[in-house]
Amino acid sequence: MDESLLVAPSSNGSTPPSRLFTTVAQQITNVRRWNEDLEWGFGEDELAALDPIPRPQTGLVVDIVVPYLRYLYLPDGVEGLDGVRHTCHALWLLAAQQQPNSWCWDRSWDIWVNRPKPVRLLEGIVHRPGIRRVTVDLGAHWQPGRHIRPAQLRGPDSAHAEILAAAAHFPNWVRAMDGRQVPHTWLSGYQVTIPEYDVDNRLPSLAWTGYRQTISLTVGWADRAHSGFASPVCVA
Repeated sequence: MDESLLVAPSSNGSTPPSRLFTTVAQQITNVRRWNEDLEWGFGEDELAALDPIPRPQTGLVVDIVVPYLRYLYLPDGVEGLDGVRHTCHALWLLAAQQQPNSWCWDRSWDIWVNRPKPVRLLEGIVHRPGIRRVTVDLGAHWQPGRHIRPAQLRGPDSAHAEILAAAAHFPNWVRAMDGRQVPHTWLSGYQVTIPEYDVDNRLPSLAWTGYRQTISLTVGWADRAHSGFASPVCVA
């Protein structure tokens, strides 16, 4: 068994299921394939610059290879996607492809007004196109059974695209989400821009429904308390 794929016991004493995460080298291979298939436009020099050497990690702290995309121009009459929305939309589609079923809150927006992933970054977070290796604590702020409000946890280190990249690279991590050993996650680095008057109060969350075998990207209220959710942060 490849020890680089194992997850060590988390700090709360529980042990998440093993083999949740793939190696950085495999993630680089994934991004190279996605870049070619989806014509993202990254050069081989950007991929070659990524360090594939594993680093010691524990619990739900993991290195993730994240593509941050550029503006996407769409056909005449259709609004293009800025880099934030393009990244969110593309990584969600990749994550959804890894699972038997998927559901996303913006499905009706896609159908009716062609505005997929109406999100922006939380104030203090800057979108910089490129491919980077980011260390993320996917269990940050989570304590089993404790109700917490994402509004009280959000900040410049809150993860956003990194979580969707994790879901695309690590389908086993998504399928392990149960809110007890492996938390569902808020994407606290994002704000939902529709409706505009609630932009400060709404954020996406990523969850797994086991009996439906479904990955879901939904929208919730930032000031409502829930248990079983983490608010992941970028730590390096």
